[in-house]
Amino acid sequence: MGAIWRLAVHVVIVLAAAAVPLGAQPASSPGEPPSVGPRQVVSANPFGLLFEFFNAEYERKVSDSLSAGTGGSFFKDEGEAYVNADLFVRFYPSGRPLDGWAFGVKAGATNVERATYFGVGVDVNWSRLMGRHDNFYVGIGFGLKRLFGTGDSGAVPLIPTIRVVNIGVAF
Repeated sequence: MGAIWRLAVHVVIVLAAAAVPLGAQPASSPGEPPSVGPRQVVSANPFGLLFEFFNAEYERKVSDSLSAGTGGSFFKDEGEAYVNADLFVRFYPSGRPLDGWAFGVKAGATNVERATYFGVGVDVNWSRLMGRHDNFYVGIGFGLKRLFGTGDSGAVPLIPTIRVVNIGVAF
């Protein structure tokens, strides 16, 4: 499990280091009204490290009701490793991206059963921005992803995607 911890720590450090310069960017262009609230989130699941499960996400507000981002996860069980990387778009019906219920679509690569497959899926998420400046983030979610090309490989063509509890920083 030492390699998993090192990988997880490196990912968190890189994401946190990227958050500082991105947070220092001006919120709007000259002549535009300043934006309200955080526009992006970097989050990870710190609890999963205890179970050899790790996931991290970067999500950015792209309109008054949409966000887009990327995420990845790693899980190891009895010698078999599951690695996943996705691009996603989430719709926030409340009109508050990064805060509240979201319904999303995703596409990306999944390595399972020692082979890599392309997949598409859907998910349902709930997130909350908290703190004095709404820069503490908590999110949970669940979804399903259809893998293509599994054929006779023995890989399950439909897999669940779980965020469990992601904690992060919004800026």
